[in-house]
Amino acid sequence: MVEDPYSGELTQGRWEDADELSIVCAAVAASSTTEPASPNRQMVITSMSVYGPPDMDVQPADRIRDSRGLWEVSGENAAWKNPFTGWRPGDEFPLKRVVG
Repeated sequence: MVEDPYSGELTQGRWEDADELSIVCAAVAASSTTEPASPNRQMVITSMSVYGPPDMDVQPADRIRDSRGLWEVSGENAAWKNPFTGWRPGDEFPLKRVVG
């Protein structure tokens, strides 16, 4: 997020200026693939989940790059926590990519 020079409000910045951060020790799992029916457009929506260490710096609408391309973070982090001990095995966040 960056400050709009005209209104002073926070707005999404340009992706060309974004910071790139590495996520180490993460696993990716396929979630679903759908092909919505549309007479004017053919597309495929692929969803995946990423599992990684606690407190990853990932927010909704961030983008993730891997060997298959660019993905959009499509929801909040699920910060798993044991309610009895407080142990945090890691976080999970959803990814989405639309092609077409």
